[in-house]
Amino acid sequence: MNEYVNIIKSDIVLPQYDELWNDVNPLLNGGTPKPVLVLVNKFADNSPEPMQLQKMLDACKLTADQYNVVQLAEGQYAAWHQLRTALNPKIIFMIGVLPAQLGISAMFRLNGPNRFSDCIWLPTLSLNALEQQADVKKHLWGNGMKPVLVDKAYGDF
Repeated sequence: MNEYVNIIKSDIVLPQYDELWNDVNPLLNGGTPKPVLVLVNKFADNSPEPMQLQKMLDACKLTADQYNVVQLAEGQYAAWHQLRTALNPKIIFMIGVLPAQLGISAMFRLNGPNRFSDCIWLPTLSLNALEQQADVKKHLWGNGMKPVLVDKAYGDF
């Protein structure tokens, strides 16, 4: 009685994780290695989110040659190991994107720096949620964005 479980077609691994095998290059928009990777929920160009994101990056005095922006739709997956290989970031600023969307099984502290995979991770709420919650936005700035991206307290990039 030798029964083998085909792990790919079982309930152990859910079908949505198959996306982690997909090539991430179409998401990169021709991005090249830069020290900061901004992962953000997908937004429409004519919405207020692009301007809000740009204001946040400008407040950190980041120039376009220092960061890549990758947008992920809600529930969309992109393999972290592929993003790391393609873009070689040192700092990952996750705005509304969950670690599970990158195939990462880890819990990160919100609005503050986290060390993982030889990088500094800065996870926070979505742009919409930040716009509606000024106290969270202030906490993100004081505990995350300023120390990591402005003061470079966790290393120069």
